[in-house]
Amino acid sequence: MAAKQIFNIPYIGINRYFGTDLLIGSGGECSVVLKITNPVTRFSAASAAYDEFHALMINIVKIMGDGYLLQKSDVISKEKYPLKDSPEYLQQKYNAHFEGREFIQVNTYITLTKQVRKGAFYVFDKKALRDFSQQINKVMDILIAGKTGPVVLKEAQLNLLIMQFLAMDFKPQHISLNNFSPNDTEIRMGDRAIRSIPLINIDNVDLPPTVSTHIEMTDKDTLRGFPVDFLSFLFRVPDFEVIVFNQVIDIPNQFMTIKKLELKKKRHSGIPDPANTLCVEDIDLLLNDVARESQLLVNSHFTIILAAQQDKIQKAANFIESALFSLGIMASKNGYNQLELFRCALPGNSIELKDYDWFLTTCDAAVCFFFKESMPLDEPSDFLVRFTDRQGVPIGIDVADLPMRNNRINNRNKFVLGPSGSGKSFFMNSLIEQYMLYNMDMVIVDTGHSYSGLCSYYNGKYITYTDKKPITMNPFQIKKEEFNIEKKDFLSTLVGLLWKGADGIFSQVERDVISNVINSYFVHFFSQPVADEIPEKLAGEKLFIAQLDFNSFYEFALWKIPEIKQEERIPFDVDEFRYVLKKFYKGGEFAPILNEPADESLFTERFIVFEIDAVKENRVLFPIVTLIIMDVFIQKMRFRSSRRKTLVVEEAWKAIASPLMAGYLLYLYKTVRKFWGEAIVVTQELGDIIGNAVVKDSILNNSDTICLLDQTKFKDNYGAIASVLSINETERKKIFSINQLENTEGRGRFKEVYIRRGAVGEVYGVEVSLHQYLTFSTEKPEKSALEVYFGHFGSYQRALDLFVDDFHASKLALGQFVSHINQNDKPFLNHSHEDNPDPSFPIAHTAV
Repeated sequence: MAAKQIFNIPYIGINRYFGTDLLIGSGGECSVVLKITNPVTRFSAASAAYDEFHALMINIVKIMGDGYLLQKSDVISKEKYPLKDSPEYLQQKYNAHFEGREFIQVNTYITLTKQVRKGAFYVFDKKALRDFSQQINKVMDILIAGKTGPVVLKEAQLNLLIMQFLAMDFKPQHISLNNFSPNDTEIRMGDRAIRSIPLINIDNVDLPPTVSTHIEMTDKDTLRGFPVDFLSFLFRVPDFEVIVFNQVIDIPNQFMTIKKLELKKKRHSGIPDPANTLCVEDIDLLLNDVARESQLLVNSHFTIILAAQQDKIQKAANFIESALFSLGIMASKNGYNQLELFRCALPGNSIELKDYDWFLTTCDAAVCFFFKESMPLDEPSDFLVRFTDRQGVPIGIDVADLPMRNNRINNRNKFVLGPSGSGKSFFMNSLIEQYMLYNMDMVIVDTGHSYSGLCSYYNGKYITYTDKKPITMNPFQIKKEEFNIEKKDFLSTLVGLLWKGADGIFSQVERDVISNVINSYFVHFFSQPVADEIPEKLAGEKLFIAQLDFNSFYEFALWKIPEIKQEERIPFDVDEFRYVLKKFYKGGEFAPILNEPADESLFTERFIVFEIDAVKENRVLFPIVTLIIMDVFIQKMRFRSSRRKTLVVEEAWKAIASPLMAGYLLYLYKTVRKFWGEAIVVTQELGDIIGNAVVKDSILNNSDTICLLDQTKFKDNYGAIASVLSINETERKKIFSINQLENTEGRGRFKEVYIRRGAVGEVYGVEVSLHQYLTFSTEKPEKSALEVYFGHFGSYQRALDLFVDDFHASKLALGQFVSHINQNDKPFLNHSHEDNPDPSFPIAHTAV
């Protein structure tokens, strides 16, 4: 009786042969355990990826051949997000926001077992082990080619893994074993229970008539046709702690197996009975598939092993059985051998499976039941920005350097499209805040005060255009070595813009004349004597250029153009040119804009926002001011060559998206790449990108990263967008899954964004802490309330801390709290706040 109470470990030990650590079973069978990553990322919408992994596993089975067992163990476990350290204030708040949040991770192991012939004594055979080692190398090559990242486990890792299986606890440390108390339905381990649910009852096989490598979602119209794993419901099992999906394939001798089937067919056909007739037909179909398509026959076994608290395991098990039933699978009700099924799930111990645990089918069909999905992981890069994966925990992605290194993209530029209310501003604020963690200079052209909070946080320069203080520059003030073809083209474009307007037509003759004048202007200036060497009689002549600015260029052009016109005998409307450009000349309405130099401190400032909302309706100034700012950015790129640089252009880009500006836009994108920078264009209108050749040729063709917010509003017209953005059907499925999943439980407010780098995109969540929300907010009342605290306490960080502290103390909803602050124009609490408080705050701010 005492012997029955002992759980014998089914291993002799671990030995190293031919450079590989082998797990030796108690019957002499030897196994190697590989850790892999399932190559299909969850919610990747890639139907082909499921098919490719299916084909990969079939190839492994065929390479191993008879006499081997292939065991695939997918471990789905729940972990808590740890508190990560950061030297930066807002990132500290971000980390604290997610601390302790529960998330699911998937670890996958493949165990290859060389069986010992049944009924024979084990005899050490060095040649057999050498052959096994060669088979392992072949399998490794296949797995590497399939991008599964296989790693052969060493002795210490094998010991840890076996302990984790025995404890059904897959945390990396602090593993403790407990007593097993098995009964007919489960195994008790302290206050936990372990239940094994076999997928197939061989006494009454209830399986769907056909199976595929994946299934498609049918939950919502927007998700219809979205591919997911056949057993994707395992991610949604309620109240589980660990799920192990044990998948085993035994490769029998094909000749003997077919012979047995044919004998079985003869036995059934000899007795006239409807059940026997059906059995004969099934065997015929199976043998025909084997003969016609060279299918491999295998014995298969599938068991879901569930670990949960004893009072919760029944609910979890009911969910699994119900989900299986919806797939056409009637889970076995005869799983009385709970301890036996649990033991057989241990790596390399599937050899203990009994005949009644196996199900004969084709290899193609068996592998359809294999689990194929994995969760996304941080990318291997030192330039990571963090958004959340679709279960709601931060994940680091590289949107610039890594995809450039692996040729996924050819430039770092981005195009962002999202309708109003889709979370576009929050996404951009989140991206910019994280960009600023690196060696980054930021220049933003805005028309809606979307970045005033971040600018205050970084103590940057917030420049607003007014009539009394316009944004100015002197684009003509350059050194001799700076005058090149690119600068000449820019100035030609600028003069054309001043003369013709953004939507005007600049003829080839006019462009050539202006280019000639610009060239002559600088040649004349750089070749004339210096000021103190000029004879008095020349000092007053128009040919003398006292200084480089628009005033002197205008004067020179009015002298030079008639000369060119007479010499070349070409038409050129000098009077129109003089009259239209006169308003930018001294004494004119816009004289300061092109004659006063830009603020030189802009070239060293890290964070600059140009707010030009005041001129966005002015058809004359809007494109000119936008162009001026872009030139300031280009000068800044040259001046700060050792730093990363980003230009963000919100709706202002529309001011220069015209045929006249197409050449300059191409020049801008070319220069940005050359100087370790990137340009991000942001828009919200569907009409902005459809039918606009400049957008397609100058912006989209030079933006290898596309960021799309909720596109539901555009669904009926999405064919046009898909054509312009080169979106295929797989990517379209991802896009229309934005904000459509049932993944809001236990999370704060968030919106999802699709980020396509190169040809393939992924969907991420933009979820931030309350401190970041207040910094990023574009809501005027919230911005005003925070400004009250900022004005009262001086430091932006301190104002944020005290605002959040008072908000929680008030017990009000955020809208009520904000209204109270704005009405009273003072902080909520009048008592003296301590310096530098660091209050904790809830993970999910439902009041927000």
